[in-house]
Amino acid sequence: MLALDYAKLCNKNYWLRGKKKGDMMAFSYKPLKDYLEIWNSDETSWDLYQLYESNVCELADNLKKVKSTFDKPELYEKLMQQMKEQYVDPDIEYEYEQMKEAYVEPSMNDFLKMQVKACVDFLKSGMLNHVLSISNEEIEEVDEAKVLKTLDPHYETPDNLKELWAKLKKFIELKENVMLVPRRDLIRKHVLKHFHELNGDHFSALFRLEKLLTLMHQDMVKMKPELAQYLTTNKSPNVFGIVNSLTRLMQQDWFNDYRTDKQYNAAWIEKFLGNLMRSEWGHVILLEWENARKRPKLKCKIIGAIKDAGILKSDYQTIAEKMDMGNNLPAETHANYMGYGKAQPYFEWICDYVKA
Repeated sequence: MLALDYAKLCNKNYWLRGKKKGDMMAFSYKPLKDYLEIWNSDETSWDLYQLYESNVCELADNLKKVKSTFDKPELYEKLMQQMKEQYVDPDIEYEYEQMKEAYVEPSMNDFLKMQVKACVDFLKSGMLNHVLSISNEEIEEVDEAKVLKTLDPHYETPDNLKELWAKLKKFIELKENVMLVPRRDLIRKHVLKHFHELNGDHFSALFRLEKLLTLMHQDMVKMKPELAQYLTTNKSPNVFGIVNSLTRLMQQDWFNDYRTDKQYNAAWIEKFLGNLMRSEWGHVILLEWENARKRPKLKCKIIGAIKDAGILKSDYQTIAEKMDMGNNLPAETHANYMGYGKAQPYFEWICDYVKA
């Protein structure tokens, strides 16, 4: 359904254009049965046109309703996850490690260079060619020399780099002069609006850029934790994903069996998780949650941190054997993951929250 051009099909004038109306009116002075022997009713051509127009209006309205369902962020995220299985390069993490090795010990400025290179690679795919709302003023505001300065002198850039970078600025923001942060809400709108014009190469380029920026940002946050505040917001559908997942996990029988105090009930769990995700570390947790393969480990680390903060008694292994994580990993693996909880940057926050 997304392959349809909704902007065109939801426009009634698209269906009603041409000479249909005039032609139907021209022959409406006599019933159709006078023109066609097989027509037995007294309807005129104008009656048929009015029926056609009514059906077109109903069709356009229904198409608008269909399109509105795809505008929901959670459905878009689900669609993108399915497409990533087809278009994400499995070697992207290896490629990123190779990029970092070229800098030996990358500095913040080096990460900026890598981000710019990844963005220009994306621009070459042509995915933003459909962005038409760009002014000469916006193009002139681009400091092309500054962009080129971050790139290898032998790197081949597109001839219209200045125009493309002006388009890119609509979808990516520069934070603290070192971090290029995607504006995911605007990217979502662009993808949905032009879905029928995009191909596999476009999506491969988009997912490559998103993955590379995510990997770079993870390393940058380790160097400068305060940058995490720019990476996501509590309006992200991923917030609900991780809170709901942890809530279901902590509402299993094992939590009540091993809690150190009855005050740690369902209401406490809801309040704790909400405050955790609104804290300065919520962004760090969300960033890790974006990698689906790391989610079991992340949940275990948070449970481990809760245990070591004094909320749970017993040991990692015993707790892990009782937890239903919904995957095929052995309890030993989950117990091992839990042991990393006290080494996480948010562990101190959890301890302070419990003491308060």
